[in-house]
Amino acid sequence: MEWLLVAALLVCNSTDRLIDLRGKISSAMKSMDFVVTVDPFYTRLYIYQPGDREAFQPCCADKRTSVIHVPVIDGRFCVRQSQPNMTWKIRALLRPDIEM
Repeated sequence: MEWLLVAALLVCNSTDRLIDLRGKISSAMKSMDFVVTVDPFYTRLYIYQPGDREAFQPCCADKRTSVIHVPVIDGRFCVRQSQPNMTWKIRALLRPDIEM
């Protein structure tokens, strides 16, 4: 029963979409940037880690295209959209973190 509760907390909301990049990104990557395009421009898109619905990154503040900097925990992300009939496109910029 405890495992079922843990599994339920680690997934996205039922209306949100799960994007799984675990096999496509390096485990050493600590953060990545997403280029997000939305239509119509006044809609919003939210990206968050599965199980952490409160710590989301909003996009696009009345702009058609924005860049969102997101921390990488396990390579999975949830995407929530503000309007049911909106269209959006996300492109990940895969580059290693720059250490200074």
